[in-house]
Amino acid sequence: MPRPRAAHALLLLPLVGIAAWLVVRGRTVRDDPGTVLAALRAAAGPALPAARAAGATARSEPASYTRETLYEYIDGAAEAYLARGFVQCVAATYTFPATAGSLDVTAEVYRFAKAAGADQQMQAERPTDAAPLAGVAGAFADSSTLVATHGGDYLKLTALAAGDDAARAMAGIAAAWRKDRP
Repeated sequence: MPRPRAAHALLLLPLVGIAAWLVVRGRTVRDDPGTVLAALRAAAGPALPAARAAGATARSEPASYTRETLYEYIDGAAEAYLARGFVQCVAATYTFPATAGSLDVTAEVYRFAKAAGADQQMQAERPTDAAPLAGVAGAFADSSTLVATHGGDYLKLTALAAGDDAARAMAGIAAAWRKDRP
């Protein structure tokens, strides 16, 4: 039987390299898919629920605003948002069936760099007679306005007419919005 030579040992070297790579790769800790998904959602920016998920018959095309363009949407109040760490906003109008025709609700979601900024903005804009909304954690509503926060996002809903239809419509949007956030 011939003796193994150095050339034979060199042929085994790639196999040893592949085995070592597999061992190192197998010991690498993988990110939790849920954590990755949450990070991707956060990086995507603020979002509003689809019309159907909110119980609406329609939703306008969402408009997006950044630090540089927020004044185009809320000219007089933009400075307060910016001072609290505003990053981005998305706004749309939902249309709901109502007792007297239809009802429009303007929905705005503001993303802040930190949750404290969103909480501070909500407290500054929360109507004085707003009460906690049952079923939606961190939400407060009066007859025509609903405000809520979750993490760095601040939701503000304004019904163009007050009443029971408006309360149901705003609660539907808030519940769908909150459901989309882990």
